[in-house]
Amino acid sequence: MPNYAIFFAGSDQQADDPKHVYRDWATELALQRYHPVLCDGVGKFKGTSGTTGSGWANVVQHAMSVVEAGGDPDRVIVVGMSRGGVQALIFAHCMRHRFRNARLFVFAIDPVQGGHIQNDGSFDLKSDRNFLRRLGVRGSRDDLKERYNLSDAAPNTVPDNVDFYLTALMQFRGKTRAFWGFTPQAPSLGNINGLRANQHATYEIPGDHGYGVYTGLSGDSEDVDRSREARGRVTREMFAWHCRARGFGYIAFDPPLVALNHYCRIANEDLAGSQGQSKASGFSFLKASRAASTWGSPFENPSASHGWAKGRGHMVACTQAILGKGYFVNGRHREIYRLCRPLVDLALERDRAAFQRLDQIPPWLDANARFAADSERDRERYQAFMEMLSELL
Repeated sequence: MPNYAIFFAGSDQQADDPKHVYRDWATELALQRYHPVLCDGVGKFKGTSGTTGSGWANVVQHAMSVVEAGGDPDRVIVVGMSRGGVQALIFAHCMRHRFRNARLFVFAIDPVQGGHIQNDGSFDLKSDRNFLRRLGVRGSRDDLKERYNLSDAAPNTVPDNVDFYLTALMQFRGKTRAFWGFTPQAPSLGNINGLRANQHATYEIPGDHGYGVYTGLSGDSEDVDRSREARGRVTREMFAWHCRARGFGYIAFDPPLVALNHYCRIANEDLAGSQGQSKASGFSFLKASRAASTWGSPFENPSASHGWAKGRGHMVACTQAILGKGYFVNGRHREIYRLCRPLVDLALERDRAAFQRLDQIPPWLDANARFAADSERDRERYQAFMEMLSELL
């Protein structure tokens, strides 16, 4: 039976663009005997609009047609970013109707439905809400809905043929998240259902909307944007780790210390008041998340005095920071650090030159040590953490 790796790029993204990760990931999966299907995002795929998202169903139908032409699949990996993340979810429903026994792994990177006018470009499958449909004009999503027996709730539910649903949610400051259609979809946010706790994982990454799929390359230049590279590397690591854990094959990723260094770069930038953007915002999601455990969530507070902190008010707060465990970007960061701790010990004691190459780890350790020392009211709670770091530094 064939295996497939389906990629749905984000709006106005070309799937084979070297500044995005899709082509590299597809090449790696091809070595694992997956047949890659690279789908350009709406706006680049023929007959679609990046502005409204209209024609999105044509992209899903294209991917389904490739799979249908190849025979019954065994395992299918589906990766989607932004609107592509929602397309990946709808694709899973189509697969359930046509290939009930296929096992699916879905990775949605900052999945959003996107802004739209009069519902013409949305992922809402209620056909009678489409302006043109009410005038009697049949659209591509009507055909998709009928062909694969899709329910109205398909964009907001995960079907039972999905073995695992992985989500990476970007944290970026500003008003963009408040824009119509830019609320991210994830089981942990309560706007996707149909999964048990052990069937999904959600990770957060400070950075702008597209950062999770950047390689760090830009155009023809050989220069690498290290901030963007770090975010693309950590999304690959979490993707590869869960693929392997769920039996979908081994995909190469960075060694643990290198992955830790990428995570620490993200944490250090955020603590310095930048989410990896060219202009510092002066805002730290990790610090704000920690504050949320003390005086309520500054992400949710509607008062004018807290308006500056509402960059991602509808998203889950960083659980690791709230638990007072230090400035960890997300749970995966903490897991990698636990794995690396013996290596960190060894490098600090015997091979400090290693940290000249892994230059982001010592500043991050220092930030955590100061964080613990400054938390008088929680001193007992942090004591073990402080002792561990004092041994390392």
